Amino acid sequence: MELSGFKYINLHDYCLEIRNEIQEKAKIPVSIGVAPTKTLCKVANRIVKEYPDRFKGLYMLDTPPKIEKALKWLNIEDVWGIGRRLAVKMKDSGVHKAWDLLQKPEMWVRKVMGIHGIRMINELKGIRQLELDTPSPKKSIAVTRSFMEMLTKKEEVRERVETFGMYCSERLRKQNTCCKMVTVFVQTNRFRSDLPEYKNAVTQILPNPTNSSIIIGRVVNELFEAIYKEGFHYKKAGVLVNDFVPENERLISLFEEDTQNQHLPVMKAMDAMNKKFGKDKVRLGSMSGENTFGRAKLSPEYEAFLKNNILPEANFRFH
Repeated sequence: MELSGFKYINLHDYCLEIRNEIQEKAKIPVSIGVAPTKTLCKVANRIVKEYPDRFKGLYMLDTPPKIEKALKWLNIEDVWGIGRRLAVKMKDSGVHKAWDLLQKPEMWVRKVMGIHGIRMINELKGIRQLELDTPSPKKSIAVTRSFMEMLTKKEEVRERVETFGMYCSERLRKQNTCCKMVTVFVQTNRFRSDLPEYKNAVTQILPNPTNSSIIIGRVVNELFEAIYKEGFHYKKAGVLVNDFVPENERLISLFEEDTQNQHLPVMKAMDAMNKKFGKDKVRLGSMSGENTFGRAKLSPEYEAFLKNNILPEANFRFH
């Protein structure tokens, strides 16, 4: 976690609160290390794990004396990024603790470890070299499902396809992107040779990038109308959105009305309520809200079997 912006908050108390809440709600023991760099965070975290009762699950390397003391305590093989073979080479050169590595000339470190070693010693000094990893947004989003039973009614298939479109829109908003292309496909059961087979897909390029469930729902419905054919038993369908742009970098067509911003407050409210009260608690009218593509209902006999054969709770701690 990046905590540099918490200027008016006691970081020690804040991190303890995080740890206690995870322990209370998830029943998972957590060790937290706080330091100026990722490598020093690993050091602080190792100290917590070595002395859990002494530091109560939290240790902060927030001063030069603390950092020096920790590095003089830490064995060189326990430094993040030092493997067994490299540790042997280090010890042969008199480097037994992490602090010993900082005393070596930079040319020696570069010769033994390359540029990776220079970054490491800077990290140990408290100079940030490694940034936090941020998840990259997906290049395409697809929601596809096989139905529990084959569908022959047009409205049943339509409802499912439009629901898939809503889920794609939610994922777009979650990563703060908008799509410029929407694809819809339907297909029958290819394993039923006794039934007529049909599959089709169609794509539409949007005049304006969007992540509005309302707009994408309309497009999905139009595409569905274009490819649906009567007289088939449909087993699978899906919606794919791609060609993304950041939400704040949308290029608007001069010749098309842009309703994205009009829908934005509604979408934010809907996402917030669904996050608070549960998935699909607030949805568009085209979504039935029923479980139409998940696991089938269990038989009463199997449910009774599960209730009477519950395993005792077990706790595991991995080292």
